[in-house]
Amino acid sequence: MLADTQSRFVRRLRDTWGAGWPWLAGVLSVVLAYCLLFGIDFLFGVDLRVFGVYDADTERFALSRYGRDIVWHQLGVLAAYASLGLVVGLLTAVVLTLWERTGILPHRRRVNSAMTPVELPPTPWSASRRAALSLVLALFVHGVFLARALRLRPALFAEGLYDRGGFSRRWMMAVSHGPVLPILLTASLVLLLFLCLAPVLSPRGRRFLGSLRQAPWPRRLALLAGTLGLFAVLLAARYALRGPPTAQDPAPARPVRAAHHAPQVATRPSVLLIAIDSLRADRLTGDARSRALLPTLNSLADRSVAFDSARVTVPRTFPSLVTLLTGRYPHRHGIRTMFPTLQQRSKVPPALPAMLRQAGYRTTVLSDFCGEIFSRIDLGFERALVPAFDARTIVIQRALTLHKNLLPYFVGDTGRVLSHTWFPELDSLAEFADAQQLADQSVALLSQAQKSGQPFFMTVFFSSAHFPYAAPDPYYRRHTEASYQGPFRYHKPPLSEPQSEADIAQVRGLYDGALSAADDGVRRLLSGLARLGLSQSTIVVVLADHGENLYDAPGRGMGHGDHLEGDPSLHVPLVIYDPVHAFPAHHVPGIVRDIDVVPTLLALLGVPPPTDAPPLDGVSLLPLLRGENDRLGLSSFHETELWFTASGPGFEPEKRLPYPAVTSTTTVDAQDDIALSERFSELVTVAKHRALRTEDWKLIYRPTRSGPRFSLYDMHSDLEEQHDVASRRPEVLSVLRESLFQIVAGDGSVVIENGFILPR
Repeated sequence: MLADTQSRFVRRLRDTWGAGWPWLAGVLSVVLAYCLLFGIDFLFGVDLRVFGVYDADTERFALSRYGRDIVWHQLGVLAAYASLGLVVGLLTAVVLTLWERTGILPHRRRVNSAMTPVELPPTPWSASRRAALSLVLALFVHGVFLARALRLRPALFAEGLYDRGGFSRRWMMAVSHGPVLPILLTASLVLLLFLCLAPVLSPRGRRFLGSLRQAPWPRRLALLAGTLGLFAVLLAARYALRGPPTAQDPAPARPVRAAHHAPQVATRPSVLLIAIDSLRADRLTGDARSRALLPTLNSLADRSVAFDSARVTVPRTFPSLVTLLTGRYPHRHGIRTMFPTLQQRSKVPPALPAMLRQAGYRTTVLSDFCGEIFSRIDLGFERALVPAFDARTIVIQRALTLHKNLLPYFVGDTGRVLSHTWFPELDSLAEFADAQQLADQSVALLSQAQKSGQPFFMTVFFSSAHFPYAAPDPYYRRHTEASYQGPFRYHKPPLSEPQSEADIAQVRGLYDGALSAADDGVRRLLSGLARLGLSQSTIVVVLADHGENLYDAPGRGMGHGDHLEGDPSLHVPLVIYDPVHAFPAHHVPGIVRDIDVVPTLLALLGVPPPTDAPPLDGVSLLPLLRGENDRLGLSSFHETELWFTASGPGFEPEKRLPYPAVTSTTTVDAQDDIALSERFSELVTVAKHRALRTEDWKLIYRPTRSGPRFSLYDMHSDLEEQHDVASRRPEVLSVLRESLFQIVAGDGSVVIENGFILPR
């Protein structure tokens, strides 16, 4: 009897294996196919660059220090591929099982003794058939996700597809600018319905449905649950393939439910500081072009006090935002480059968030990729929802972005949730910047502030307009020519310069598209503020950390922070909307500075500056806000930042004190923090270009190997700064040089000798 039991068990096990092996073979074939995609991406995509700069020493350092991290990370990436393959494989297995069990594909027939055809049960499919059909369906699913990602975030894939030319370029252009994706999405949904419903509507399926009339309730409930599950899968597929809402298909910001109890009302005004990276002042002028480009910001400016001549001290994000939030010059707060040391960051004097937090304010900062600076310095924000940044993150991020077949599954709303869970390093990727998602996060935190009854100071920093101008769909298409096929179709690659007017027009169009994305984000943010009932008690400040050069004049290139020639990188918008004090809307023509924002907000909020800290360098702009004056006779001081490359437009070797590229001038400490090397610290500080701008004149100081050079420009007759009049107006040069050196004298790290700014 025992032998018979064992024999029956073995037969049952063999039958189960025989029936389940084809099913398992189909799933495994899809998993292996996704693992093969991992291998293809890894072999053909390896490339280690830092800020677009590549050198062998940097690559050797990265591999020697982070080699083990890269290996473990790649194993995690492989696991992600395998997991996606498993999910897709299981879904295809369910669909194919329906088809197999209902016998839709050819099945056996026999003839009985009465010569009447009799239908036999469906023939079980072989493992090879299962594997082949599973691979076909999985390939189609992957193609749909890839095409969707190419349309939504093409800059992620330009290097691997568009830049290769040929068929891959034509295919990418057809997807991003043609009807391919809508057709493909429609076909995929039709195919999904067909695959799921055809088995149910087959003769065997209809007989099965008929038999349910006599079936017990548990079986009926199971069928109902399965039907609802299928409907949920279809809805999930539609949501996943839809992508984020676009301007052509507008969607309101997510509604925020009001509390059941009446919210407490703060007794003091709150502040919402909206900073938009790289926003030039000439994009917010109120003319027809500006209103079409930035309707939300222009509408806000119409109701506000707009400062038409606001200027930043350093046109780079880290030192500029610290200057803005401390009200002090860089040589006073100590952050002179994008890569300050830990010691320099720890010595920054009290910033506005710390002052307001001490006064009872809730202080929060939110940002996408450029806001990583707030993860490296404590300015007093109680909460900082920003990406991380260090050397390890850069290396791991680069190791992840080479997997072009994995990234499509992390694009869109659902994909961003997965990426934040699995691969948070994508949060600091420029191509993943999402102004609308950032706005929604900000509104959610505003809702918490509303319930608390505390006044708040919230900084929201939109990075989408920063280089490489990689805005999502539809913004990258909105202001560019569909016929353009040059190297800048989807973004501005590092160290690649335009060769034609069409190239320049394309770069400017990408920049404007990125600004449009930020403007839509601001719209969602301000709508949420109003929906929560906070708009009448909140002072809204809109500004930029710097402007942007966009090939405005020969030899000046694009970007910011490398030189001080021209106005586009130094001149930024500054708009203050204050419904509490109800200043009449008007424009202020006089010069104001980033260092003036802190004393102005402190005055508006009635919070005194700390007495145990050095005095602020800025002044209050209240007389200008009230309309008592239209200028305060201020002059703006400017200086350049660290040069990332050894030479470039506006800072060629003959115009500067040269030093190596960023990969040689920076070091990585034990905590993976990137900082300016002590070896180059003095040289970088001394080599800075410096400038002084008044209402009438602009003076630029450039140290070179042959001595200091001074350029003087008349701001009334030469706004483009094309004619140096230093030799013709020595008396003006002398006065402005003395004023410039008086400001520099506050820098304890340098001395001034024979017109040269030298290390102390």
